Amino acid sequence: MASDRRAVHRRARRVAALILACMFGIGAKAYAVSVQEHESYAEQSHRQQLRSYTLTASRGEIVDRGRVTLAVNDRVYNVVLNPREIRARAAGEAVVESLRALIPGDDLDEDELRGELARDKAYRRLKRVAIDEEQGEALMQRGLPGVWLEPATRRVYPRGLLAAHVLGRVNGQGVGHLGVELGMEEHLRGRDTQSPAYYANGRKLLLDGYPDPEVSRGDTVELTIDSAIQAMVERELDAVVERWNPVGASVIVLEPKSGEVLAMANRPTFDPNHPIETLAQTTDLATQAAYEPGSTMKAITVAAALEEGVIRENETLFCENGRYQFTKKNVIRDTHRAEWLDITQILAQSSNICTTKIAMRLGKRSQYRWARRFHFGERPDIQLPGATLGLLAEPEKWSDIQAANVSFGQGMSASPLQVAAAFAVLANDGLYNAPTIVRRVVDNSGGTVYQHTPTRERVVRRSTARTVLRMLESVVTDRHGTGKNAAIPGYRVAGKTSTAQKADLERRAYTEDQYYASFVGAVPARAPEVVILISVDNPEGGHFGNDVAAPSFSRLGAQIMAHLAVAPDDGAPAPRARVVQAGPEGQVVPVALAELEGAEPPLPGTKKRVKPTVGVPDFTGMSMTQALDAAEQAHVSLRPEGSGVAVMQDTAPGPADRGAVVRVVFEPSA
Repeated sequence: MASDRRAVHRRARRVAALILACMFGIGAKAYAVSVQEHESYAEQSHRQQLRSYTLTASRGEIVDRGRVTLAVNDRVYNVVLNPREIRARAAGEAVVESLRALIPGDDLDEDELRGELARDKAYRRLKRVAIDEEQGEALMQRGLPGVWLEPATRRVYPRGLLAAHVLGRVNGQGVGHLGVELGMEEHLRGRDTQSPAYYANGRKLLLDGYPDPEVSRGDTVELTIDSAIQAMVERELDAVVERWNPVGASVIVLEPKSGEVLAMANRPTFDPNHPIETLAQTTDLATQAAYEPGSTMKAITVAAALEEGVIRENETLFCENGRYQFTKKNVIRDTHRAEWLDITQILAQSSNICTTKIAMRLGKRSQYRWARRFHFGERPDIQLPGATLGLLAEPEKWSDIQAANVSFGQGMSASPLQVAAAFAVLANDGLYNAPTIVRRVVDNSGGTVYQHTPTRERVVRRSTARTVLRMLESVVTDRHGTGKNAAIPGYRVAGKTSTAQKADLERRAYTEDQYYASFVGAVPARAPEVVILISVDNPEGGHFGNDVAAPSFSRLGAQIMAHLAVAPDDGAPAPRARVVQAGPEGQVVPVALAELEGAEPPLPGTKKRVKPTVGVPDFTGMSMTQALDAAEQAHVSLRPEGSGVAVMQDTAPGPADRGAVVRVVFEPSA
């Protein structure tokens, strides 16, 4: 008995010793984990749970000089389908009929919709279909099986056609495609922003609160455009198209003191909110089209000759009674026959013959040098892609007749913008300001990234510019002036008509029945506020600049003077200042200050918010990273198992509650 008792005690001591040893080992391990190796294990835990949360970049806004919104991101919803569920419940026709009723016009491709419904998939997003809150609410109220919404953004141009060529548009990937959207892409596009977050049980726990979405937004681009003047220009262009049915037409309104473009428009045009029908619609004729400036160039030739001292203001020249045998093979003709004309009358009556004689005194090299000083043959440094540099050959390549032609605007080419900027030199006391369409760029913290500064390059003396501008008043006021229809009641106008024959490149000659009719002028002539250029390509029923373009200049000039509240030259009181307000269709119209009730229309997607349903994506075939991103966008939590690509999920794709947990099995790809 005693020996058995001793044996039991020995075993008990051994067990106790073993237990004590285990406890000591556990304690030592616990000490090592919690104290000695604490930092290492904490770092491992931190790495497993902490990931970067991506706040997707959003595009910056485009506004006009008065901060009226011209391009903005708007909240919309994509329509998502579960074709398997829809077929299982025989709801295909109900879905088609409902979407057809809710989505107007060509926005819904019914063939594409039926094709998506025929797929053996659980998740399909309709392409090119985005609906606003009102449409989304109406769709969800129908309770259609297998149909839900996903929040998204799209670029919206709330004023439709207004300044379409200036603004441009974005492509399907949200990247600038035309106009300022492309030219200022670097500033507008924004950047993805990373914010730390812990992920526990598939849910995101933000460390410092939800990141401010402003930090990922692109810069705001403030244009030089005045929306009220732009609206006037758009309406006038429509009137020109209706009256003359031209191939194309452009209008530019330029502020000569700064080089800022107050308005720029073209026909044909497009609505950047909708698909483009033809590429011709998107051509910015004002900056990309090169045409022969014609008689507008005579003002430049006279300015250069006065500056060189080869002519005097009161000098008279013999104009050959309208026909000048310049060379054995070349005859130069005038539309209006005359004998002796002074320099002012030469401009007023637009004499090709006397302008040629002035150019002969200048000489080819000097004539070329002055054309370049007025920035012909040079691409304007404007933030609009594709601006043409025009054509101005080196003087060594000029024949005698080509030198004569260049003096009155033939044998060379320029864009309407180049012509307007050159004429603005005369309206700005001889100083050239490079034209610009961007006034300022502001980042998302309110700081100024870019501010336009006029170049103020001296081209001719102030006295020369004022002399030529005074002469150009006779184009409108003289009894024989070629631009009498450009007169603006109460204001003095200095301008120049042009009726330029179009070149036939195949025949290497000029056409007999195709013309560019244009007028460029400054108003008020003695202290110009604006330079306006109207160019009409091949009008039907007329071709003289005085008939086709000058009346538009007169109407536009009167409206702009009223809008800017510029005092008339005849001593009448200045008109009331005008501001902009949205019209019934979203267009911008000028109204008196006292009539203003909110300067901006509501955006398409801001009526009221609809809480969209969320859906479980089809994770099959996705990598872990792709699945996490998809789950985050769908507002569901992912519980991954394994690694590789997704092969199985415990919740079928389709509608689900926000925050639903989905277990997804990942296996290494073969």
